[in-house]
Amino acid sequence: MNQAVVTDEQRIQMIRRDIMAEGQRLRRAYPLLQHQSAIGFAIFLFAVSGVVVSGFAYIQGWISAWVCVPLVAVLTSLLHELEHDLIHYQYFKQHRWVQNLMLLVGWLLRPGTINPWVRRQLHLLHHKVSGTDKDIEERGISNGMAYSPLRFWVMLDTFVGNLVKVWLIGEKDSKIKRTLQIVAANFPFGVACALIWYGFLFFHGMSALSGWFDFQWVWSTQTIDAMEWVNTLVVVLVGPFYLRSFCLNFISSNMHYYGGVTNLLHQTQVLNHPLFLPFQLFCFNFGSTHGIHHFVVKEPFYLRQMTAPYAHQVMKQHGVRFNDLGTFKRANHYAVANA
Repeated sequence: MNQAVVTDEQRIQMIRRDIMAEGQRLRRAYPLLQHQSAIGFAIFLFAVSGVVVSGFAYIQGWISAWVCVPLVAVLTSLLHELEHDLIHYQYFKQHRWVQNLMLLVGWLLRPGTINPWVRRQLHLLHHKVSGTDKDIEERGISNGMAYSPLRFWVMLDTFVGNLVKVWLIGEKDSKIKRTLQIVAANFPFGVACALIWYGFLFFHGMSALSGWFDFQWVWSTQTIDAMEWVNTLVVVLVGPFYLRSFCLNFISSNMHYYGGVTNLLHQTQVLNHPLFLPFQLFCFNFGSTHGIHHFVVKEPFYLRQMTAPYAHQVMKQHGVRFNDLGTFKRANHYAVANA
């Protein structure tokens, strides 16, 4: 076909066709891939067991917090990918109770995340309106915001960061309504996670300041006792959540475009520059593979990792951008030419 007359819609269809064909080839080559639900549940059990064992090892003093936090963050990145697949009903289609159980356990072990059943609605909308002001999911992780302390806060903590965003720059007449919506979407685990996290920061921050500036800050016995389990929860669940969440939201908000998007070719880029490898570690290579999902929605995350080398060739051939670092200066706007 003459490339000069190929339309964007034709390019999109060719990308879809070729990636789907590669997925089918891999399924034929590796028959195990036909057992999608079993694979998903095996990954789920591995991740959950890993989190439990890591937490137990930390509590027993076998590993340090510096080992436990990143280890749990990596393991829960698998749970995030599973949740995303479950949002698209890719496992146990005939057994919704298993889906719901997996979503609930994944939410418990990533306590600062939005309610996954609420997220399902936001994410399905995201695929319809990606790159526009109607894309609540991506705007909720800072996509389209100019870089500032507020954007970093939103990327770190989508719950409290978005509450601050609403009251600082939200529409005056909708502040209370938006606040209630955000709290409801994050209740109860997200609210509890934030209370533990900011309580932890306040306690240790004030304790440090009292030592640095030589003033007396007296904590009650009940507070000191409570901090023992707060410290443990921060190492085992809460700290890993914020580490993983920041890495994921940093990558996701910058590999998606906001504004100037007219079709699927413009919705995402492939963000796999070596500079971002530390972030990719805690979000399961999201920047490199998530763009594939926008073209072929009904494939599980582990298959995207396998198809990525071929998919990247096809995507690049048909105009999908790779490592458009100008997006950081453009507040993620899809410019006609790379900045």
